[in-house]
Amino acid sequence: MFYVKYMPYRSAKNASRNRRELAAAAEYGFETVIFSNDKSDPGGAQRQLWDGTTPMHPGMSKAEKVPKILRNYLRVWYHTAKLPDGVWSCHDLGSLRTAWLVTRFRHNKPQLIYDSHEFEMGRNTTRTPRQWRSVARWERFLMRRCAFSIMVNDTIADETQRIHKLEERPVVVRSTPENWALDAGVIAQERKDLLRQISGGAGAFLVMYHGALTTGRGIETLLRVTAENEHVRAVVLGSGSEAYLNRLQALASELGVTDRVLFHPAVPQPELWKYVGAADLSLMMIEGKAKSYYYALPNKFFESIQSLTPIVASDFPEMKRLIDEYDIGLTCDPNDLDAVCACVDKMRTDKAFDLKCRQNLDTAKAELCWEREKKRLIQAFERYL
Repeated sequence: MFYVKYMPYRSAKNASRNRRELAAAAEYGFETVIFSNDKSDPGGAQRQLWDGTTPMHPGMSKAEKVPKILRNYLRVWYHTAKLPDGVWSCHDLGSLRTAWLVTRFRHNKPQLIYDSHEFEMGRNTTRTPRQWRSVARWERFLMRRCAFSIMVNDTIADETQRIHKLEERPVVVRSTPENWALDAGVIAQERKDLLRQISGGAGAFLVMYHGALTTGRGIETLLRVTAENEHVRAVVLGSGSEAYLNRLQALASELGVTDRVLFHPAVPQPELWKYVGAADLSLMMIEGKAKSYYYALPNKFFESIQSLTPIVASDFPEMKRLIDEYDIGLTCDPNDLDAVCACVDKMRTDKAFDLKCRQNLDTAKAELCWEREKKRLIQAFERYL
């Protein structure tokens, strides 16, 4: 049976969660197919289909959008018409809607899975009240026509069930990486290399942000913490728009910490552990700009755990619950700079607490990994498909 991961407008190469899901489906016995408009390496899928669709842009007029939308639907229908019946897993509401529309009149309709990568009803996006109502209606309608739905954490699953009055709670499959094998010698060398690129790095307390360079992630807070504490050196690891990177560099210059902050480009996922493991602390001061941010449990949270690096994070429900449960760091109000600075300094100066966090990270690393998390997905296959 085919297991189609349908992900238009999403990079097949960089979607690590989708690659892990495809591997679990293959392990279960599916023939896996990745269906995207991205021709890059599908990351382990047995087959790849390229749909040729073109993305919509916010500035498009209705007259420009409608012909493109129709062309896209026809292309998807054409490319998938000969696929046998099976399962389509859709990574967001837009792809789920397309999948439902292009397959609803097929004789052998595939079963649909809604694998929502974030909280659709709380996304950080500009929508009119009418658009929000439309999104809610579509999500409620389509979820009830899926074999099952997947959410990335318990809070989002509970909220989605409450909003749509669903009889059954969505399945929770968190975005945990595999249990990374670490090499202490390689990490120590990487730490030396990073500190060598920062003024006064030797013996400094190294705090890292890693992930996409975009607003609302607390990168500015990291720069301000660095300015407040002369012992801190910062690494900002990731890629984003040139305009935003220039703004961050300008802020570092304004704060007088240009020589104490290293802006490092993103590194391949298989090498991430070397860099994150080289830091003394991961700082995740995500701002509560929208409910999807407030309920966040991001990939980098688990990547820090797999790298055995303590965490200081926003005191939001999911991150706080796991940090408190495993005792692997601290949480605070991301809008209170004094509180953030106090947490960072406690991690720096309280050696006994830091050691306890690192010891507890061994347990968290063993339990919060894909090898355990994928069992929830496979159990859902067995129950619903």
